[in-house]
Amino acid sequence: MITPLKLEWDNMFSYGSGNELILNKDAVTQILGVNGNGKSSIPLIIEELIYNKNSKGIKKASIPNRYVNKGYWARLTFQKDNDLYVIELDRKSSIKVKLTKNGEDISSHTAPGTFKTIEDIFGIDQKTFSQLVYQNTNTSLQFLTATDANRKKFLIELLQLDEYVRLFELFKDAVKDHSNIVAGIEGQISTVERWLAANKLEDANPLEPRVVDVDVYEEEKAAAAIATELNNIKKTNAAINKNNHYRDLLNAINIDEIRNLEVDPPKSYDEEQSKLGALKSNLSRHESQYKKLQQLGDTCPTCEQTVDAEFKQKLIDEELAETVSIKEQIKSIEELIQSIKKNNHLHKEKEDQIKNWEELVRSIDPHLPVEPIHKKDLEDELTNLSIRVSNARQRLKEITSHNEEVARHNSRIQVILEQTKKFEKDLLETNAKLEEEQDNLNSLEILKKSLSTNGLIAYKIENQVKELEDLTNDYLADLSDGRFTIDFSVVSDKLNVNITDNGYQVDIAEISSGELARVNTATLLALRKLMSSISKTKISILFLDEVISVLDDDGKEKLVEILLQEDLNTYVVSHGWKHPLLAKLEIVKENNISRIEHG
Repeated sequence: MITPLKLEWDNMFSYGSGNELILNKDAVTQILGVNGNGKSSIPLIIEELIYNKNSKGIKKASIPNRYVNKGYWARLTFQKDNDLYVIELDRKSSIKVKLTKNGEDISSHTAPGTFKTIEDIFGIDQKTFSQLVYQNTNTSLQFLTATDANRKKFLIELLQLDEYVRLFELFKDAVKDHSNIVAGIEGQISTVERWLAANKLEDANPLEPRVVDVDVYEEEKAAAAIATELNNIKKTNAAINKNNHYRDLLNAINIDEIRNLEVDPPKSYDEEQSKLGALKSNLSRHESQYKKLQQLGDTCPTCEQTVDAEFKQKLIDEELAETVSIKEQIKSIEELIQSIKKNNHLHKEKEDQIKNWEELVRSIDPHLPVEPIHKKDLEDELTNLSIRVSNARQRLKEITSHNEEVARHNSRIQVILEQTKKFEKDLLETNAKLEEEQDNLNSLEILKKSLSTNGLIAYKIENQVKELEDLTNDYLADLSDGRFTIDFSVVSDKLNVNITDNGYQVDIAEISSGELARVNTATLLALRKLMSSISKTKISILFLDEVISVLDDDGKEKLVEILLQEDLNTYVVSHGWKHPLLAKLEIVKENNISRIEHG
């Protein structure tokens, strides 16, 4: 149970400074005053303290009293179980909110974080809180005078069944998606069946190709090589001479002496360079921190708490020692990098000489003769090869033409056989997938139907409506001396309301305004009690705004009797009617400033 104990505020809405209200003093308290004095602002102030917003959607710029122009301040003290909490809100140029529990500050570093902690303590969102704490006749009128279908939507929202609606929409979309999947699978099956019917083979026997018994490629290759060699005879002889020059250069190099030169393998200094960069970055950060600590005053600019001087000096010494250590590490790494660079340079010179020797080895063509080539010998060999190539081409043309026809015939048979086998396998798998998806679709249809307004929601509403009906009739029996009863019935996607007057069913439009006021008030109280019963958080305070004004004197007396029996601290907002036995708060307004006068 959450029990609000005390509300204090300055300069909010139409109020000035120094306002105070003990919230748990009396079972029923009247709040009196003319329109515009600020009677309905009190529950809005409580909402601002808890949720940083209000149910009427009034913007922050409109909350401070513009005739005072000093920002605003408020404090709420409340008890939850055995713990005492205090919320203090101060908003001028910026917002500051403080939360204490049993005298200990449990505020977050940011205002949004603190408001989140407060909401977690209350255990309900702002909308639910407003429904539990602030009620007016519009609530019951909206419910009673709405259409049957809209009345059911109202109950879905009021009874917090929105999650069922969200799940219904989720499964509705899933049904649509799976319906498309099923339709797609059925289309695939139809396409495969049409292909199989159109590609049945009458003769599936393949033809035999002829064996290629000539090698035109090798003959042409040899002839082309001779022709190229003949065309390039001058270039080839020049290459022979150049090749002989490379041999002479190679013989002049002592490769064993170069290879025996002692030098360490090259080493990367990327890791050292990376460490050096990290150390320099770290050095800059520590030097910056050292400077900030020296410039730090006696108060923390973030949390506004006093900074301990000895602790501050300890941090400065630690930063200075760390800076010296990092500089020593930087010097050591820079010396190591220079040593690695020197060794790598010597190793590169050795590798370049070896590479030059290896380049000469690669440049020498061992297949080139030492002596130059004679032109007449090449011309005679090319003539003989040309005759053999012509004969081989003719034979190959005849064999190729025959084998191409055989290949076309056999390929068609092979493709159809492979496709038929694949499609028959796919057809079995696709039919199995279709059956699985249809089962899924049927399951989703069941879930969608069960979560529709005619399914679980209707079942939930029917159970809650029975409780609402009993609660309403309990209140209505007292308010109307047993004359009126109300009946709620769930039919399809509608919620019907039936009213009886001394046992005779009447339409809600037929009863008088005073009689309707009693029905409205009974429904209002029942709705609040139902909301409280299904909410995980119990709150001991209730504001009834302008409920008294719609009742006659007898109805007002009976309402007071009912409220005195409730386990609540109820505040009844009205214009002028006063009950002689109730505590009273008079809201007066002078020079645009409202204040509370305790009766």
